[in-house]
Amino acid sequence: MKFKKILAVALCLAMITMTFAACGAKTEAPAEEPPVAESTVVADAAMAYFANLPATNNMLTAEELFVKIDAGEEMFIMDVRSAEDYALGHLKGAVNFPFASTAIADNLEFIPDDIPVYVNCYTGQTASQVTSILKSVGKNITNIRGGWLLGITTTAGYEKYTDTVAVAMPTATYETAPELATAIDDYFATVVSYNGTPTANQNVSPEFVKELVDAESEDYTILSVRKAEDFALGHIPTAINIPFGAGMEVALAELPTDKPIIVYCYTGHTASQTVGILRLLGYEAYNMSFGMGSVETEKGWLGAGYETVTE
Repeated sequence: MKFKKILAVALCLAMITMTFAACGAKTEAPAEEPPVAESTVVADAAMAYFANLPATNNMLTAEELFVKIDAGEEMFIMDVRSAEDYALGHLKGAVNFPFASTAIADNLEFIPDDIPVYVNCYTGQTASQVTSILKSVGKNITNIRGGWLLGITTTAGYEKYTDTVAVAMPTATYETAPELATAIDDYFATVVSYNGTPTANQNVSPEFVKELVDAESEDYTILSVRKAEDFALGHIPTAINIPFGAGMEVALAELPTDKPIIVYCYTGHTASQTVGILRLLGYEAYNMSFGMGSVETEKGWLGAGYETVTE
């Protein structure tokens, strides 16, 4: 976790400085743990994601995207599904960057930062990770809610906007600060190595989380990023709550740094964004697939019929 100590020191120093500034108090980093420039750059960029989070939560629907396409707006589209599924059909003009590979890291320089970038995966979860990490390094990126399966292909008239013709990687290049580019390299190195845990693409299943709860395991922190009022109505046993939204980066400093964090939301979108930022900060974080879900969709915690608590 190469950024955890840096993050903790930076945040503690910031809070101490604000508290005692009026008294002229001066604080310095401990001599034994001096700041590391590269890590500080990445931590600052990651924390800025939530500090500058727009009301859209960096998401739009397929219908909203189609309106932009019809209006002739300039854009760049990323499809992070597998090459095989991309070949069967994708949005017109979309370039393929398979998530479970080093494709994004290897081709980061070809992703523009001067026009809107829209990204889709299968259900919106891995694309949400891509959105938060690439936004942190300067890309103007937005996730297509629901991805290919639950968003694009469920929208009326979607066929007009899809194709099977492969789109070549562009040739124009865009510079990214070396420290941030290295962080992206490191991120996707963890995607393709599962560290002996039952994960795939930084996700864990509700079944895995249920096993942890039943075993009363203290090896993981379970974090809900749902609204406080929804958390109060019912949540996974042992979960703590930090509602997703602008400013939540402050509460991230309170998370324990000595064990992995499992994050869940409603459908997996905002939790996956949170996972992206936590991993940039050095935490070992995972999204619980499909979040709380619902009985109707048969997805997520509720879809599996698992209990919730209110205390």
